[in-house]
Parts: sequence; C-alpha cells; structure tokens
Amino acid sequence: MTTPGGNLLIGRYLGIKNLIEEVPPVASKRAAAQTPSFEDGIDRVEAAWRQQRPDIDVSSVGIISRLWRVSRHLERERKDRLAELGTDRVTLDVLAMLRRSGPPYRRTAGELTHSSLITSGGVSQRLDKLERAGLITRHIHPEDRRRIEVQLTEAGMTLVDGVLSDLMQHENDLLSVLSERDRAELRRLLKLLLAEFEHPHEDNPEG
Repeated sequence: MTTPGGNLLIGRYLGIKNLIEEVPPVASKRAAAQTPSFEDGIDRVEAAWRQQRPDIDVSSVGIISRLWRVSRHLERERKDRLAELGTDRVTLDVLAMLRRSGPPYRRTAGELTHSSLITSGGVSQRLDKLERAGLITRHIHPEDRRRIEVQLTEAGMTLVDGVLSDLMQHENDLLSVLSERDRAELRRLLKLLLAEFEHPHEDNPEG
C-alpha cells in the first residue's frame, strides 16, 4: 500500500518528468570539442611544471587532475539531476541496491550499511525516512530478532525505476562526445586503475 508520503514523491517525480520531456533538447557545448587538439588549463599547468622542474616527471598531472575535475563535474551533474527528480544520491543508493538484488527485493540492514558510503547511523536515519514515505518496509528475521530485513515496496519500485531511467539517459548524454570505441577503451582503463584502490569483488553502491 502506498502512503501519502510515497504518493507525494512519485507525483513529484512524474510531474517533473513530464516537464522535462516537454522541453526541447539544447545543443551541447561539448560537441565543439570532438577532438582534443586544443590546449587546456591542465596542459598549461603541466608545461609550467616541466619548465620549472625539468628534473621530475609531472606527466601524472595530465591524468589525475583531469580525472579529479571530471569527477567533480559528474558528481555535480548527478546531484543536480536527482534534485530535479525530487530525490538524492543516498536515497537512490539504498533503493537501487534493493532493486538490483532481484525478487523479493530484500536485503538486511547490515548489508545495506556495508555496501553504502554512509555510516550505520546514517543508513538507519535514511531507512526511517524511506519507510515513512512508503518506499520500503522493515521486517524482523523470523529466526534472528537482531536481524532486520529491508524490502522494496511497489511505490519504491516505481520511483527507483523511473529515476534510474531518466538518470541513465542524462548521463549517457554527458558521454555523447565519446564514440563507442572510446567508451570501451575508457571503461577498460578506468577499471584497471580502480583495481589499484578497490578489490575487484567489492560491490559498487552507486547506480
């Protein structure tokens, strides 16, 4: 059963979605930079360091500084888009983890805490909010009363599916400057680099 809070969130999402669909697409400024034959600020920083400190290898500046700046832009884009859709990253993380788990869309509170980027107290507060909104339900495990299981509701399913669809389209548009071959190569290189910091078998809580 959907609660008034759940209806409010879903209604807000659908209203914003309809508004977004009515707005004609705007040509992206990124299209003007199809090939990186130009010099940017990071190139100039790297060149300046090479001139001032020719004794050290500063080539990492051109990679790490761009990764950092692109990450900031993408984080802001996702935050703003989710705000337009009436939700936020932590809410999407929790609902998406339940959605990805498959029927019956249920995981323990401990699993959600382990897979999230926030503390157990933060997860508990977020679950309280989501339960009041009718997006999840919580259940005591029949064999272990210390174990709390969290289940996605029909309203939660509707919300996460709709938000995810819009968000993936938006973020694919952000990558439109890259060809399919570019995307495959970038995915391979980022995966290789990420493996230096995270175990390959760890779950990614986002998306």
